[in-house]
Amino acid sequence: MNGNEFISFDLVGSELQEDIYSEQGILLLKKGITLNENHILLLHKYKFGEKILIKQEKKKEEPVTAEQYRDMITIIKETFQQIIAKEKVNFDNILPPFYQLVTTALQDLEIMKVIQQTGPKENYLYQHSLNVGILSAMIGKILGYAKKDCLLLAEMGLFHDLGMIHYKDIVEKNEKLTEQEYQSVKDHTKLGYLLLRSQNELDNLVAEAALLHHERINGAGYPRGKKLDEVSLYIQIISVADCFNAMCNNPYMNQKEDFECMYELINEAEGNSLNPAVVIPFIRFLMRQQLHKQVTLSDSSLATIVFIHENEPHQPLVQIGDEDYIDLRKQSTLKIVNIEEEVATTT
Repeated sequence: MNGNEFISFDLVGSELQEDIYSEQGILLLKKGITLNENHILLLHKYKFGEKILIKQEKKKEEPVTAEQYRDMITIIKETFQQIIAKEKVNFDNILPPFYQLVTTALQDLEIMKVIQQTGPKENYLYQHSLNVGILSAMIGKILGYAKKDCLLLAEMGLFHDLGMIHYKDIVEKNEKLTEQEYQSVKDHTKLGYLLLRSQNELDNLVAEAALLHHERINGAGYPRGKKLDEVSLYIQIISVADCFNAMCNNPYMNQKEDFECMYELINEAEGNSLNPAVVIPFIRFLMRQQLHKQVTLSDSSLATIVFIHENEPHQPLVQIGDEDYIDLRKQSTLKIVNIEEEVATTT
């Protein structure tokens, strides 16, 4: 089944069902390719505002509702408690609805607004687990992974912090952890691994992600101090999703603006903690959703984002007023603070 869709970054991962030519008759994109971010940029340049023919396996799902999201959190809570209690778990109760929610979420970036809503503190672990699952699948899609691999990433993200349920009383207290408590909580990785590796229905990478998602590519992580080449790229994706959600959605910390979270994630990549090969495409994708939007800069001036750089997506080209352009790569002290409103564009 094919359908005409307006050109947008939501089409990343879709199969093109027509040849695309420039006005001069030059073939730009060939029918049958799977669209990536660079293809979308090319289409924006030559076919902005037009529709293109893409393959649609089925009718696009309705966006994930807040009610569906909350219902999924309830199922996750029940499943985690069953695993911790070493009860028999029927994964058919959680995985099919979870896969459906993730698949729907990947079709509609409005899910970002849903997952960034802070829920009750007592549900933070389960909400965090759901969010990391969704974000991990999203990163997989951005990196061009097949749907089955994106769903595996989602599953790895869903269960990555299972072991934390044993330490909920410690992390939910409204005060800073003592050094002894912090060292104790770090064992959640080992506990999660031990609990998950006995679940034969799950891929081995699910248990590995629980064990290794706090490893860092410079060897400064835990529990084993592994470096870049010693940890699966799949698990490195989970680490990025885990950090990003913890930065943006944590009821035990002050709520941060989206851009502040992006800058923090970039800092982790620049500090050789998280893999830039994962972080940069993720931030680039998020930033390209902000094209043509009005933002407030750190000097309180208003600007419009007009271009996202390939390797420095967090430092775009912005326009102030009708004429002044500022390349934020050359203004290291100037940062984006928040989004004001979307600016209408013309073709």
